[in-house]
Amino acid sequence: MKKLILVFLILLNINVGYCADYSKIDKQSGTVPSSMKTAGEIAHYLTQNLSSPTDKTRAIYYWISHNIRYNLAKLNSTKVYTNTKEIVDETLQNRQGVCQNYAELFHACCESIGIKSYVISGYTNQKGELANYGHAWNAVLIDAKYYEIDVTWAAGHIENGKYKHEFNDEYFLVSPAEFIKTHIPFDPIWQFSNNPITHKEFEKSDFSKLKTSSNFNFKDSIKVLSGLNPLEKAIRENRRITQFGLTNTLIRKQVYYNQQLIISEKYNLAVDLFNKGVAEYNNYMMYKNKQFKNTSMPDEQILGFLSSARQQVESAESLLNFLNSDNSDLNRMTRDMQSSIYKMKKDLQKEDAFMIKYIKTPKAFRIFLFVTVRQ
Repeated sequence: MKKLILVFLILLNINVGYCADYSKIDKQSGTVPSSMKTAGEIAHYLTQNLSSPTDKTRAIYYWISHNIRYNLAKLNSTKVYTNTKEIVDETLQNRQGVCQNYAELFHACCESIGIKSYVISGYTNQKGELANYGHAWNAVLIDAKYYEIDVTWAAGHIENGKYKHEFNDEYFLVSPAEFIKTHIPFDPIWQFSNNPITHKEFEKSDFSKLKTSSNFNFKDSIKVLSGLNPLEKAIRENRRITQFGLTNTLIRKQVYYNQQLIISEKYNLAVDLFNKGVAEYNNYMMYKNKQFKNTSMPDEQILGFLSSARQQVESAESLLNFLNSDNSDLNRMTRDMQSSIYKMKKDLQKEDAFMIKYIKTPKAFRIFLFVTVRQ
């Protein structure tokens, strides 16, 4: 059965800042050979003579901010991608994009050279004015400390309704305590704080909570992410987001997006379970078609194929119950899957009945059961 994978762009507003001094690294990081086509090639070229993670991160940050232009025409794009690699490839091919393009490219470059990076989704508050669009940026883990980076804002800003490709350096390796004053993630774990502020506090520019400690364990939450499947990640993220308040449209849109992701991931998991069930059923049929001859397989193992197939198929059916999406294609695929499950359950019932007779029949007479089946 066909799977469904959804990746949506997150959009932004852009602002200006100030420059830091990394002149030596910046001087050698402005360009790369035209033969460099992938994030890995570019990252390795930029960092080949650098040793520290900070310097390598700077080189990637500088190259992207100087060579990728913001595309205002995509500001209201609803384009859907099947995976993040498509976003990265598109960014390098066109040398332009929106915040998600910048963030995914930066992440891909960092990961290719062993720098731990994260893509973070949220929104901004500039001088008390909330952005109209969601935003995406990055965080890196260097020497056991988290730092935040906004490559999009480094690349330029909007002035009088037009994009100005002008480097600013305010958002490179910023401490989370400072970064939260302008950027808030939808998911509180990406505040990298044991006492994260709520969305309501962010909207009011109330950062007094940052001066006190609490027991919000963001480190453990981040640590377990690698062991979670996309479904469990989305469920946990939505739970955390909701706990911190649905105070504006941007947050509610993110929760809705996660809900749609949860639906699609449940469908994907159902596909996996159904396919495993079909594989177990096919194993059973392979032996049955040979009349279980020339095999030392005990009856219990033969029955185990049917039992495993039934368990997988029923688990898939349970996931699809009450699964209703705004995506018409997904709803159609769900109905097709439910139809396939129904047919498989009918086949399993038929084989259950056959095996009941088979087990009860003395081994010397079992061959006649297959004769009856052929007739």
